[in-house]
Amino acid sequence: MRRYRSIRFAAVVAIAGGIAASQDFEAATIKPVAPPESRTRPGCTGGPGTRDPGLLTCENFSLSFLVMMAYNLRSFQFSGPGWMDTERYHVAARIPAGTTLPQFRTMLQHLLADRFHLAAHTKSIEGGAYELTVASGGAELAKSPEGAEAQDPTVWMPPPAGPPIRTRVSRRAVNQSMAAIAMFLADQLGRPVKDATGLTGSYDYTLTWMADPAGRGGPAVDVPEGDPGSTLEQAVRDQLGLRLTLRKGPVEILVVDRAEKL
Repeated sequence: MRRYRSIRFAAVVAIAGGIAASQDFEAATIKPVAPPESRTRPGCTGGPGTRDPGLLTCENFSLSFLVMMAYNLRSFQFSGPGWMDTERYHVAARIPAGTTLPQFRTMLQHLLADRFHLAAHTKSIEGGAYELTVASGGAELAKSPEGAEAQDPTVWMPPPAGPPIRTRVSRRAVNQSMAAIAMFLADQLGRPVKDATGLTGSYDYTLTWMADPAGRGGPAVDVPEGDPGSTLEQAVRDQLGLRLTLRKGPVEILVVDRAEKL
């Protein structure tokens, strides 16, 4: 049995190894992507909480993003060799009925340890995190109608390829909890975002801002000539009535010690 150190992020997860067979996928295949196919837009569908909870399908997905999915990490919480970003894979995994999201992640962790011989440890680095609070004028979020279906276009979707550009981005999200909003903002800002709003329930919102080169999260829209646009922090304050405050402190990341190509 392989033994790996346990780590703690938003919840306790275990670096793969020593996982019972009952927590495995019913069947799973991982195939390297040939260079001509690597131009296919990457993405994943299926899994607990989706319209297809019994089948995970990932097309042209990097090992880096598979690890982030398995351990519920954002890009700023992960460090691995460069080939993990460039080597792409097709993944298909059949999920037992009734599997919860934490169980699904455990299954994926086990799969990556088995197929890629993945081993990793955690490391604390000096950085900082944003605190999300309600601005002085009060929140400006619309509560979602009861029964509304959540829509989050960024789930399991790597940033698009191509040269970095700075452009205005507009995002419309439906039935989002404050935890989901904080996670989305963390993706955009490249730092952890802690929800300290005290707001509960689910919300609909539209957010438009001038994205940094690495930014994503919605379709680009025309930028009026001479209009510098709002930064994400300004847009969150002015359009959502929320405030982002950067505070220094340690940030825990996952560092890959070993991974093997297929």
